[in-house]
Amino acid sequence: MQAEREAREGTPRPLPVDTLWVRFVFVDHAGIAKTKAVHRDAFERRASAGVGLAKGVLALDPSGMLHAASGLSPVGECRLVPDLSTLAPLPFARSQAMVACDMTEPDAATPWDGCPRGALRRVLVRLGERGYRCVASYEAEFYVWGPDGPLDRTPYAGSFALTAAAEFVAELAETLEEMGIRPEQCHAEVGHGNLELSVGELEALSAADRRVQVLEAIRGVAHRLGLETTMAPKPYLDGAGNGHHLHVSLYEGDAPVLFDASGALKAAGSGFIGGILEHLPAVMAFTAASPNSYQRLAPGMWSSAYACYGPDNREAAVRLASPVAGAESATANVEIKPVDVTANPYLALAAVLAVGMDGMEKGLDPGEPITVDPATLSGEERADRGIYPLPTNLDAALDALEKDGVLIGALGEQIVRTHLAVGRAQAMMARDLSPEEVATAAAMNY
Repeated sequence: MQAEREAREGTPRPLPVDTLWVRFVFVDHAGIAKTKAVHRDAFERRASAGVGLAKGVLALDPSGMLHAASGLSPVGECRLVPDLSTLAPLPFARSQAMVACDMTEPDAATPWDGCPRGALRRVLVRLGERGYRCVASYEAEFYVWGPDGPLDRTPYAGSFALTAAAEFVAELAETLEEMGIRPEQCHAEVGHGNLELSVGELEALSAADRRVQVLEAIRGVAHRLGLETTMAPKPYLDGAGNGHHLHVSLYEGDAPVLFDASGALKAAGSGFIGGILEHLPAVMAFTAASPNSYQRLAPGMWSSAYACYGPDNREAAVRLASPVAGAESATANVEIKPVDVTANPYLALAAVLAVGMDGMEKGLDPGEPITVDPATLSGEERADRGIYPLPTNLDAALDALEKDGVLIGALGEQIVRTHLAVGRAQAMMARDLSPEEVATAAAMNY
């Protein structure tokens, strides 16, 4: 597909002829995609000069409150400068398109150190200096319901769910294809009206951009069809949650770095996983970035509650995903499970790569893979095998981030300071709410 090739190669795309507005899109520290839209008559000029944005906008929590602990305020401006290789039509929004943006200083040329997309760029430069490149993809889980309730009430992977959701999944597939996105799989998840969508993998920066586009498409198609949707981590306390698991592979040229020809871990892969497990509580400040995230992460929920890894172990925080037969070395990948929609996709991927590289450089040993549900082991057995519980609330993850020199060094002090400020504010507000109110607030925001 031409659009797919252009996305991979970074080729600027022309503005679709019927476009009136182009959304200049960025993602904040609560994982919410935001935009300033530019009219077509101003697009050419703004494509190089960018659009002004108060730096303090990055320190807003989902309620719109700005947090001074970030070091940001209403004073000071950055520019949203579009990456034209990401320009995509929005078939669900009449005469609109979207483009991912980097944040620069007011000269529209100097990168701003508070830009999440820029943080991922910096990590990828470090990865490239070591001779590696990253290919990644995000899954998406979400609820869809109509005027009469959930679209279906089938069990996990129930075939009838795709009959009840036929109009939605057909229009979603057509929309994604028009946007230059390759849908791969769709099935019913555990909750009623709960679906999962996966799309093809891309180079790391494009994969993060793609995740923003996919979520816009899901919401846009649902809105166009008169349906409601939520991607919140745990919108219903008595129902299944929504994960947005991250899949990562590293290559040296076209040669897999983490796995051998049979799909088994190589030494570099062990170090990569060792780095993730050693830093996972701090990484979760980015991958599970809301109080509601921790209502999902519990034993028995197939979402992971313990720091361990294993082949196709869906209760482990890091799963070694089974490769495709006949293409083992090219398709084996590492899946990070404690990831949800509240993650900024650039910061989540940057954090995983930064700690994975640290583990490779130090030759960290992740221990033996876990081939059972870690919750079925005794506390003593888990301790003997180096398995520890994941943070059970956002504050614990933020505490770990505050002390993590590897992540602070990789992402930059401004990024981490802002993320801590926004996260602490969300955690504080959640303490005044009941568990049900926390879940309801998340369902409204995501």
